[in-house]
Parts: sequence; structure tokens; C-alpha cells
Amino acid sequence: MLVKIKRENSFVDFKVDNIEKRTTILEVLEYIKNYLDSSLSYRAQCRSSICGTCGVKVNGKTVLACKTKALDLAQNDELTIEPLDNMPVIKDLVVDHEEFLSKLKKAKSWFVPKENFEKVYPEELKTFEKETDCILCGICYSVCPAFQNDKNFGGPINFVKIFRFWKDKNDALQEERILIAKENNITSCVHCKYCTFSCPKEIPVESDIMQIEFFGKQKGIIQSQDSFGFGFNFGF
Repeated sequence: MLVKIKRENSFVDFKVDNIEKRTTILEVLEYIKNYLDSSLSYRAQCRSSICGTCGVKVNGKTVLACKTKALDLAQNDELTIEPLDNMPVIKDLVVDHEEFLSKLKKAKSWFVPKENFEKVYPEELKTFEKETDCILCGICYSVCPAFQNDKNFGGPINFVKIFRFWKDKNDALQEERILIAKENNITSCVHCKYCTFSCPKEIPVESDIMQIEFFGKQKGIIQSQDSFGFGFNFGF
């Protein structure tokens, strides 16, 4: 199989043989680094879709390298592997997460406990259960087109975290989470659903954003005349 890896502004070709049905993209990268070019740089850690560090773009699809089988994405016996978008490239497939993580801090993406905890029932847990699966891989952030028009947009992952804690009745911030969403320019979302389609944990990201926006407009926290996510003002 021919594997083309983007390095700086060009692609470097590698010939990798003996790729089996079970071989992952990460194993392909490891083979190249161990046997063909030791200078190749990429991120990987847990190998079990938990740490979220191995996100890459393969034949145009953004995936976790440790979870994805090479033959599932190969086209004409070729793989083209690139770094994630929307983040500066440090080297080869390694991108800089600094801005991505800074925006997470701005979104207060952590649990703020109430003084008196209440019992959480299974049906209540289900409202934010999928959002707890987020592994901070940055894949939703990398596929989001909203940054083209708004560099201050928080990014899909911010709103997943806001949604998760907003729905938790033991979180002390509660409706303040909606104000935080507004401060993260939630209305700049273009509702393309790329984030939902790309999420390796199948989190309904765009649906979370829609629910936050709807609630915020009902409560008057997010103004109805704000941009509706498409760069236009419809004057509603």
C-alpha cells in the first residue's frame, strides 16, 4: 500500500506491505517510524480510543488513528494522512492544542459542585450521558467551518462541555452556563453537523448546541436578533 503523509508543505510517499484487515492507521504510522523513517512525528498514547491524542485526517476523513482500520479508508490501495485542521502544525502530524485548550478554559469546562448534592436518577443521567464520553480529541474542533468567519467562536467541544454541566442539577453554575455559551459566540455555529458526523464517541454535538441556543433565546440570555449562525442577521 502507498501511504502519503503530509510533512510541511508537501507529501512524502512510503510503501507499506503486509497490511491486514485488523491493521490500524496508528500501526501503519508505527511501522513507518520504526522501519522507514524514524524522524516521522505523530501523537499516540492509550491505543484504545480514550486519550484522544491520535487524531489525524485520512483520505479526507478525520479519525482517531488507533481506532480506525487502514483498509476501511484506503482508496485504490492508497492512504493520504494529514494533520488536523484549524490548529497550527508543530511538525508532521503533530498540531498545537494551545488555542483549543485556552478556549476550553474560557468555557469553564469543568464541574462546579453545589454545596448540597442531590441524588441523580438514571433517567436524569441519560440527558447528559453521551457528553460525558468526550475525550477532548479535538476532532470536532478541527472540522468546524465556523472559525472561517469568527476566530473567537468557542468551538463545538466547548458547547458539549457547557451542555454536559448545564444538564447536571448538581452543577452550581446552572443558567450561567448559557451566558458562558453566549460569551463563546454560540450563534456563530453554522449548524453543518460536521462535528456530530465526525465525533468518534458519537456525541450529538450539533443537537447540544441547538438546545442551548433555544433555551437561551427563551430565557432572553441569547438575543433572538443575534446572528443565526450563517453570518447574516435575519432580524427576528
